[in-house]
Amino acid sequence: MGKNYLFKIVAGVFFGLMVSCDNSSSDQFEPSANNGGNDGNPAAPARVLEKITLNGTVQEEYTVNGTVFHNGRLRDAGTNNYYTGTVTYINEKIGKIKFLGTLTGSTAYDFSVTVDSKGNVYSGTCTATATDPLNSFVSDYVFTYDATGKKLVKILEKRKVAGNTAYSQFTETTFTYNGENIFKASSAKGTLTATGAPNMATAKLTVYSYQNYDSKVNPFSTLPKAFFTTWSLLRPENFYRLSPNNPTSVFVMPPAPASGVNTPMTYVYDAFNYPVSDKDQALKYTYRNL
Repeated sequence: MGKNYLFKIVAGVFFGLMVSCDNSSSDQFEPSANNGGNDGNPAAPARVLEKITLNGTVQEEYTVNGTVFHNGRLRDAGTNNYYTGTVTYINEKIGKIKFLGTLTGSTAYDFSVTVDSKGNVYSGTCTATATDPLNSFVSDYVFTYDATGKKLVKILEKRKVAGNTAYSQFTETTFTYNGENIFKASSAKGTLTATGAPNMATAKLTVYSYQNYDSKVNPFSTLPKAFFTTWSLLRPENFYRLSPNNPTSVFVMPPAPASGVNTPMTYVYDAFNYPVSDKDQALKYTYRNL
């Protein structure tokens, strides 16, 4: 992966962030459930991703007590700001995720989500509180899955901005797959019609392409899918984290006339097909066996 931590998360495109709340539960999220390249190898240890470092500096860190996920701490691309995402459990499922930054003035993101028995998010609300009330918003999300209930095919977000009570903006993200892996997330942003429908004539399209997947274990699949789903709503370049395998490049094409940004990603694996570093040994993954 490396490449200066995903090229500072694809050159910091579309500044997006991360999470905090109560963490009492016995939620069993089945670590290593998305077995990736393990092919059911019974010798493969059950483990969770604990930490990612770049040249010795922590970029991401996750707290799990037994098999209960508590929070994730993630460095905001290209800054010294870290967002901590803490989860709250409702009926033993993740029901709330709150993202709080370490820097004064950071926008706080408070998600309420509904999660099914597969760990999929199928509805959600985000209340974003900014220092400037004009930058605050409330978003409601509807998630659509395929007939198997496994593949996320579309997310529709409707947003109320600056304290207004009516929806005025939308983001519609559609997903294309290569096998079980998300190959592309096409995100159209625009305004709503008077009847509350997306007005595609106003939409500007950003395409996130996750290319040339390996056949190994995605380290993020060892942690709850709901956490990375909400994170990716804020940072869509990370939707690949919902896939069972690892892309070897991430390409972001913003609306014209901006140029696209391609970020190569490399991996060195252990004997059980888990990534442990990039090829330059700069970016390193640390796991905890369960």
